[in-house]
Amino acid sequence: MLPRPRRFSPLALAVTVALGLTPALALGPTPAQAAPVTAPASPSTPAAPAQRDPLPTPAVEAPTPDVLDVDIDATGLDEQAQQRTQTPFGTAPTVGEDAALGRQVASYDGTGATRYDFADGFEKTAKALTLECTVRFDDGLSDGDDESRGNFCGAKEGGGYSLTVYGSTLKMMVNVDGKYYGAGVPIEQGVWYHATGVWDGKSVSLYLDGTKVAETPTSGSAISAPPKTAAHQFFLGADTNGSGNPQFHGTVSLAGAGIYSRALSGEEITARYASTFAGRTEDQASFTLTSPAPGSRLTAPTTLEGTHEHEKLLARPLAYTLDGEPVSLGDEVGPGLAAGEHTLAWTGLDQFGEGVSGQETFTSTSIPTAGGVEQSSGRGSAQLTARATSPTGEDLRTTFLAGEISSATGTRQGVIEAADVAEDGSVAGDVTLQDAKKTGEKLAPGDGKDLDSPVTAKVPALRTEIPFTEAGQQVAWSGQVDPARSVSLLLLNPETGRYEVTDTARGSSEGDTELLASATAAQGAGGTLRALVIGTDPFADDLDEPVKDGFEDPDDYDFSLMHITDTQYLSQGATQKATAAEREEWASAYEDSYRWVAEHGEEHKLAYVAHTGDIIEDWNTGATDRGKAEEEMQFASETQKILEDTGVPHSVLPGNHDNLGGGDTGTDSLYNQYFGAERYEALAQQDSWKEAGAEYHPWKEGDNDNSYNLFSAGGQDFIALSLGYIVTDEEAAWASDVLDQYAGRDAILLTHAYNKPSSEPDGRGGTFSQDGQIIREQILEKHPNVALVLSGHEHGVSIGVRTDVGEAGNDVVELLADYQFYEVGSDQLGLTEEGGYGKDTGLRFGAAFFRLLQFDLDRGEVSVDTYSPYMDEFGATEYDTKDRYDGREDDFRLPVQFQGRTTAFTTDALVGITPTDEVIGEVNHASGEDASVTWKGLKNKKVYGWFAVSRDAAEVSGDEEAVGEEARSLALDPTKDGGIVQVSAFTAFKKPLKDRASGVTSSEEGSAGTE
Repeated sequence: MLPRPRRFSPLALAVTVALGLTPALALGPTPAQAAPVTAPASPSTPAAPAQRDPLPTPAVEAPTPDVLDVDIDATGLDEQAQQRTQTPFGTAPTVGEDAALGRQVASYDGTGATRYDFADGFEKTAKALTLECTVRFDDGLSDGDDESRGNFCGAKEGGGYSLTVYGSTLKMMVNVDGKYYGAGVPIEQGVWYHATGVWDGKSVSLYLDGTKVAETPTSGSAISAPPKTAAHQFFLGADTNGSGNPQFHGTVSLAGAGIYSRALSGEEITARYASTFAGRTEDQASFTLTSPAPGSRLTAPTTLEGTHEHEKLLARPLAYTLDGEPVSLGDEVGPGLAAGEHTLAWTGLDQFGEGVSGQETFTSTSIPTAGGVEQSSGRGSAQLTARATSPTGEDLRTTFLAGEISSATGTRQGVIEAADVAEDGSVAGDVTLQDAKKTGEKLAPGDGKDLDSPVTAKVPALRTEIPFTEAGQQVAWSGQVDPARSVSLLLLNPETGRYEVTDTARGSSEGDTELLASATAAQGAGGTLRALVIGTDPFADDLDEPVKDGFEDPDDYDFSLMHITDTQYLSQGATQKATAAEREEWASAYEDSYRWVAEHGEEHKLAYVAHTGDIIEDWNTGATDRGKAEEEMQFASETQKILEDTGVPHSVLPGNHDNLGGGDTGTDSLYNQYFGAERYEALAQQDSWKEAGAEYHPWKEGDNDNSYNLFSAGGQDFIALSLGYIVTDEEAAWASDVLDQYAGRDAILLTHAYNKPSSEPDGRGGTFSQDGQIIREQILEKHPNVALVLSGHEHGVSIGVRTDVGEAGNDVVELLADYQFYEVGSDQLGLTEEGGYGKDTGLRFGAAFFRLLQFDLDRGEVSVDTYSPYMDEFGATEYDTKDRYDGREDDFRLPVQFQGRTTAFTTDALVGITPTDEVIGEVNHASGEDASVTWKGLKNKKVYGWFAVSRDAAEVSGDEEAVGEEARSLALDPTKDGGIVQVSAFTAFKKPLKDRASGVTSSEEGSAGTE
């Protein structure tokens, strides 16, 4: 085993284990025990929080909104001023009592919105306006000025007004005589604000909680309404688009909204604020530290713990520091602390923006940090080495103790279901071990005999029993696990009847993985410890993939899939630009992607091409120029012929710009005239499709609005299911039936509007778009064979790796990649003069980029690269006009739950080790230096265990006769005194053999003494 970084688990005591004769570094803590103190003290309670500042006393009566009035606490989402028609979109908001505000509020999850007919609203507010909304942003605030997740109250689309958050700045926006003006300030996520925007004909102002915080002068005489009548709508939870539908949803809670046809005075706004917040709670959030106990003296590692009072009133979790360095509840505290006083501090905000803070002090002895152990042996003796570091740099004393070995018996291996593993990792004590096989292996460390678990898509498991000696006995497992998988050691708790997790770790490519548990008397009731080792698939988005220019080596994967989407601006430019030369450039940007397939598809093992909609631009809601749309469709159809001639199986589906926003569907639709079912039925008869096992099936005869393709690649069978914009209950039910029919195939779901873009630099995260919820609830949660969702529509990138879709083990990767709004400079394109732009101008050539998904079926992973053949460039990051990402969103590697993704582990050793009072040797040594002793009299093929107990030399008793018992007591319960314990075990052999994998001397093949 080679050295590897230290890892931590949410337990309490750092202990090192090495099974074999090679170096081992400090592993995760053993089960937590109470923090030891020399002078126990009751946990102190911080001083009661100061009383809240009182609300202002209104000088005038609070006015009533006359244009729009929504008071959730009084009448829910109904509008009272004008009885405006209300229309819900997407997920309905959750309406309920808010503990902080003390009134009913509506919480929107970022996918839903409520629309109010506002046909007369702009006329009523043309000369003066007050817009009021009480809001709390529950998610979505970010750096920069992106508004895609920041709309919650308004009607702003080429005109109008709104309260909108740009990044994390709340602004009152108003369009006066065709120009937008804004006034705003930064806000905090999780905090309630009474936000009021005022336009009085001279300036736009923003008030927060009754106080004016920003003001901007304006020019002009009247508010401009949105130019499209359809957009004359007011929204809660979003903003309007040109068609009067919601866009740029916010994840917010709202207490109400009001619009006035005049500019309210500051006193009136203060009165509204006081009225709205009148029911707020007087309770205040606080924190009490319990471990380490305030005022106590810490002598050994413990777990940082505490209790919260009114935690639900916090705007976000508290931040903690120990001596100025960040820490978290559940962290181990102790190792590395110097003797003396230490300060634990916490800070945060409550939901009214008031600070929540405090600090406590405790003292500690000097507690060493474990540095690892190793051993080498031969000719009847072993050289034992341990490392530890003192936080003060003072000398340490390390005592080496012999350990008593307890061997595993009655070992069986098999598999259990993913559903058998609870959320906390525990497993029922009577779990059925499927395909169980008994093994006679002793599971001794370094005996040269490994035990391989089943390779399975389920959960491989090893069950065994170990004789129990006493509380504090160490149970140690060592073996090999893939770095993308985890292995856990569980012990049966007779009181709960469940195997409970005692240690867990990810695999390592650099050597063995080790697990360690400290047994309790309860676990050993009856004289036997019952152990279960399981291998699990964390399906984690943490795979290393450096950002680089280039695709993966085709020898490293089985097949690839191209994802292209939202090519609408390319189709529009290729047909609508003024000059032939410019139209040619826009056309080439689209065509070159499919020419790349013809020239390089075979080289890159391309098995499928997926276009997820918005093939053209000018057939969205409200479009009337059918001739223009037909020109774009004709061009896109001819471009598609380039792809068809390659013979690669592929699919298309209609986006909102292809089907009038869902209003032009069925066999007679414009989309079906150019990309109808008969076109793909004919393609499926090509030899290349048949050789790939490819079939095409429309959802209804002659209707390609929805469809599915069967194909085979890399030796596995797949189904690609395409769902157009908007997905109805009927279409979702059809899709579910299809997936039932092909439950044995890995499924890829293709759709237009599934997720919204992320605002994170690495592209992770994203809430539902138009069809996300219905697809998740009616399809993904019911069909575990769906492993991948690809979509477009929303401008940007979203990467989601989900382990919470339906039943356990139903893991789904969700990828949005829509580059249509990304802009390339006209100078770079050579179009500045040709297009008559006059200067370098950003042009929406982003859809010239596609994604290539490269699948390694044996590892169950997909590597994704983003490339534009037209520009011969990898990664579109630099062209994002919102400057959201850092390159990792376009070049990454993820797990994917295809049938080839399996889990397994190899066991080298599983033993119990109990410290004895036999002292092998004792060494005083400098901090950080090796402490070594020689253990003599070893016997061939016998298993040996040992402990290294390191303490501050100045703190160790000088009683030589008591050395063994003191060290043994600490090894059984390291919380009894200041120190650190490390443990190891190995099998002795006559002659050393070379480790085959790493070239280091390892007890797996033995370096040992003679009899």
